[in-house]
Amino acid sequence: MAINNITDSALLVKKSRRTIQRYIANGKLIMVRDTLGKPQIDTTELIRVFGALSKVSQKKIAKKSQHVAAKWSKKNNSINLTADELEDIITRAVEKALSKAIPLLIEHKKTAPIPEPITPITPMAPVADKKRQPIRPINRPFTAKKKERKNGYAAAFGLPNVITEVIHLQIMKLHGEGLTLREIEKEVSVSQTSIQRTITVSA
Repeated sequence: MAINNITDSALLVKKSRRTIQRYIANGKLIMVRDTLGKPQIDTTELIRVFGALSKVSQKKIAKKSQHVAAKWSKKNNSINLTADELEDIITRAVEKALSKAIPLLIEHKKTAPIPEPITPITPMAPVADKKRQPIRPINRPFTAKKKERKNGYAAAFGLPNVITEVIHLQIMKLHGEGLTLREIEKEVSVSQTSIQRTITVSA
């Protein structure tokens, strides 16, 4: 036999919803609940209490059931629900979730440890800089400087060591011709300082 909600049950036995609810409260009617928690009454239970059911009402309920079944048919992988039906489903789901979550939150609050106060960290004193050790010189192997070979001619006349007899004569000749130190330097490839000293000593 079919199972009907309170509205359909009242329609089948031609009674008001309040009468059906009173019968349930008094224990005269046995009620069950569907997956959504709504009260449902079996048709056999209605016949047991109220006798034969209204045929007209049965036809109306049959049409209503077909209409509801059409709503639940899948179209494009979706289920068609009215706003009231969807709201009712969401409300019951939220209430069920809260009924489970609230006791857990209360229990957690009772058993949660009290956090210890945070101790401020004392800053460490700055570390004094260590004295830098003096850099030791690198011991390099001693290399004797090459002694310049003495020019006997230059030493005899007190001339720079680079001045040879040939260069000396050439410098004096160019100087006599009136050339400047720069011009003489180009000719004999000797620095102007050495040329000037040679001219001074030879004057």
